[in-house]
Amino acid sequence: REAGVRELRKLLEKIARKVALSLVREDAEKRERTVISLENLRKYVGQPPHTSDHLFPNGMPPGVVMGLAWTSMGGKTLFVEARGRVAHHRDTSRKTESAATGDAEHGEGDAAVSSPKRPGSGARLKVTGKLGKVMGESSEIALTYARMFLREVEPPNDFLDEASMHMNMPEGATPKDGPSAGVTMTSALISLALDRPVRRDLAMTGELTLTGKVLRVGGIKEKAIAARREQVGMIVLPMSNQADYLELKPHLRAGLTAHFVDHYDDIYRLAFEDSGAPMLSNSRGSEVVTIVTPAEEAQLPPPAASSPAAAPSTPPLPAAACSGPRTVAEPRFLELGGDQ
Repeated sequence: REAGVRELRKLLEKIARKVALSLVREDAEKRERTVISLENLRKYVGQPPHTSDHLFPNGMPPGVVMGLAWTSMGGKTLFVEARGRVAHHRDTSRKTESAATGDAEHGEGDAAVSSPKRPGSGARLKVTGKLGKVMGESSEIALTYARMFLREVEPPNDFLDEASMHMNMPEGATPKDGPSAGVTMTSALISLALDRPVRRDLAMTGELTLTGKVLRVGGIKEKAIAARREQVGMIVLPMSNQADYLELKPHLRAGLTAHFVDHYDDIYRLAFEDSGAPMLSNSRGSEVVTIVTPAEEAQLPPPAASSPAAAPSTPPLPAAACSGPRTVAEPRFLELGGDQ
């Protein structure tokens, strides 16, 4: 997980030194060829420095959604966990008993029981995970939009208006910031309120607005590589990042199914369509664009064998063209920065 191959070179040199030392210690007639394989790799390089980031390999519970993040060491998967409950008031039973007694004696029980409660009086959201200011604002936008969206798909559900909730992003020692977790936070809150899990092979990224629009983010290359590394089959990206995704080589996105959306309605359908959650009748976004890259694209094509006989003959350059230095313009590529 680095930009270059310096660490790889160090590991290869470490293997070479250990193999050379083992050959020197053996007698000349007992020396054998050393084969490095997955079975004995730890003997030469030690334990793997990186492990899987997938915290829920057997399926994610309600309230947990996998996002994609950009880091200085490349992309990685980022889980958003949301938990919460509706607080039970201690004096509920007492009010009920006094209401029943008043109804029997004075006929005023209905007025006592039906006293309306102020909506949203118990709703609280605590966010942890060493988040930056931008990500803190994204959590507030996510809660506001999740409340409005929940009233559309399940009007009687007032969990987000009454519950005391806690949203966390693991690895609290790692600073996190950027707007690209907006759709992930919203999906985690809706999953918690509906008590329905999202697809286990789905990861998403995108900035969310108060009207449900999904905005462009950076680091698409690193995020796609992270999804492939964690064997994620489906990713959801903003519609405006379609060109960035298509610029990737096929072997970098092999095995991925990418859906490009511009409104949260389509993210909700993709994440909850197999969970039994209520669905919207129509989407307020444009048509979803789906790009499927077969897993066979992961194998790089072999280099073409070139022979002198098959090489095409090129006419000699005129003397005027060879008299001075030639400058060949090389294409320039703009690397998108991450969400910082």
